[in-house]
Amino acid sequence: MSLNARPLLAAVLALGLAACDDTASNAPTASPIRSSSAVAAKPGAALIAMMDKANLALAAGGAGYRAAIAEYLTDAAGSDAGGTVFSKVVGNKQLADDFVPNDPNRAGWSGAPGGSSDDITYAVDQTLDATPPFGGLTGAQTTAAIDRAMATWDAVSCSDLPITKNPDFGLDIGIIFGGSPFVFADINHAGFRDEDFDPGILGVTFTFIFVDNANVPVDQDNNGKLDAAFREIYYDPSWSWKDDGVSNIDVQSVAVHEAGHGLSQEHFGKVWLKNDGSLAASPRAVMNALYASPYRTLAGTDDGGHCSNWAQWPKN
Repeated sequence: MSLNARPLLAAVLALGLAACDDTASNAPTASPIRSSSAVAAKPGAALIAMMDKANLALAAGGAGYRAAIAEYLTDAAGSDAGGTVFSKVVGNKQLADDFVPNDPNRAGWSGAPGGSSDDITYAVDQTLDATPPFGGLTGAQTTAAIDRAMATWDAVSCSDLPITKNPDFGLDIGIIFGGSPFVFADINHAGFRDEDFDPGILGVTFTFIFVDNANVPVDQDNNGKLDAAFREIYYDPSWSWKDDGVSNIDVQSVAVHEAGHGLSQEHFGKVWLKNDGSLAASPRAVMNALYASPYRTLAGTDDGGHCSNWAQWPKN
């Protein structure tokens, strides 16, 4: 099951908005998310700490973006049935931060080279991180599975959103763990070896937002959503990864879910504890916050969530 960690922005708190969490913290921080000390005893605190660490480094380096959200997927045997650190789950299944069409701040990694600036781009790490340590898959196999996952979203008929692939230039993708000085794409698949997450976690998608010179989050189009800079997806190395659509844990199934987050979609569906102690989700969909078994094909709710956000692109 996924715990959807939505760190509340310190700059937004200054405007008088209240945190979803019941623990306050007045500790100063250089990042636009609240200090992890306030949530140290709560599920997902490790993810908050990871973002805090990355944000301090980004602030020190003068970067114009910060990590703001972590969405993660757990297996059905996990015990984290929908816990929330900070969250804002909206009715149209969209994340609270989103890409701005033709955003000049993303010009360095977004848009097709020599083509449309409206393209949403993705990149896949081709270093050793592309090869899971368990399961026997090669980097070429995992890359092909991720490419198929991205193509699944690209094929949704309601939207003309172009999704194009950028090269990784043989470099390690990842700011949260790798400390890369480069952003490769709007959606960055950073591989399988960067971090061994808490037990039960299959994958994590981090959203980075733009901030101005005063470290205040940016909403340049005034649509009530903070401007997404890019997203980073990490796959947990401790699982025996497969690529056949039948065996657990299936790369394409997890990748299509995480790519949904990369394309600004929230979790969807109800999750409950069954009498035998296992977790179940309904209605079944790619964007369920729970992974029970391979599921590669978009359900109607997945299509609906995607269309609600992208059907009018780039005029939304």
